[in-house]
Amino acid sequence: MKMKLWLITGMVASLAFASLAEGAVKKTTRKKTESVKRDKDLDKKELAERDFQKLRDVGLEIELPKTDESLTDDMEKLDKQVTLTDQQKTKIPAMRALRDKGLANWDKVNRKKFDIMKARLEKLSSRRDMRACKAIVIQLQSLSKARANFVTSHERKFFGMLTPDQRGKWNAPILSQIILDEFSSLEPSKEQIAKIESAVSVQAKRLAVPLGADVPAQVTGPIKKYVYTRILTPQQRKVYAAAKIGEKTGKKRL
Repeated sequence: MKMKLWLITGMVASLAFASLAEGAVKKTTRKKTESVKRDKDLDKKELAERDFQKLRDVGLEIELPKTDESLTDDMEKLDKQVTLTDQQKTKIPAMRALRDKGLANWDKVNRKKFDIMKARLEKLSSRRDMRACKAIVIQLQSLSKARANFVTSHERKFFGMLTPDQRGKWNAPILSQIILDEFSSLEPSKEQIAKIESAVSVQAKRLAVPLGADVPAQVTGPIKKYVYTRILTPQQRKVYAAAKIGEKTGKKRL
């Protein structure tokens, strides 16, 4: 009888202990789950705050682009460089005057609108209204792009008034300097330099836009590739390739 009682008491105790242990495990698991959830919520909050800050900074940094330098800014320089015809000397300045008038009208309509949106973005930023701020940033980007496109489209028209040879005379010196600088450390021979300038001259005539201070990679890329594959010697290619790898890894190999 005592044995049975002891067994029953032991079973009850075991069950109670198991229940307590199970409860402790559940409690610990629940705490871990709640902790993980809090961490996730905190991460989401931090990410949302970071994204908002990034959006706000982008919006506040957007500006309407200033009028870029134009090949029509100095007609005497343009004439000296490409030798304009009498018709071009008359027609290009007239086109430029119309462009300036159109740009002034665009600014009159849109600059105030742009400034108002910038002020709204600043005000909404304090409320952390992501959706409203994003909509304003998109509008600011659209206006900025529209002004840049306005200027670029007219610059293409000015350049289109020139003949291919004239366009080459304008673009070739700019493009030649960039390409020669790219390969100057290889000490190209006079013959190689002549070949580079000849290739650049051909490409310069084909360009539909005048080159300025910032020449895009899509313009310089094909010329660099041509020089690398068709003009450089095998040894020069080896040195050049090593230098490019060095630039990516931060190590100088020349």
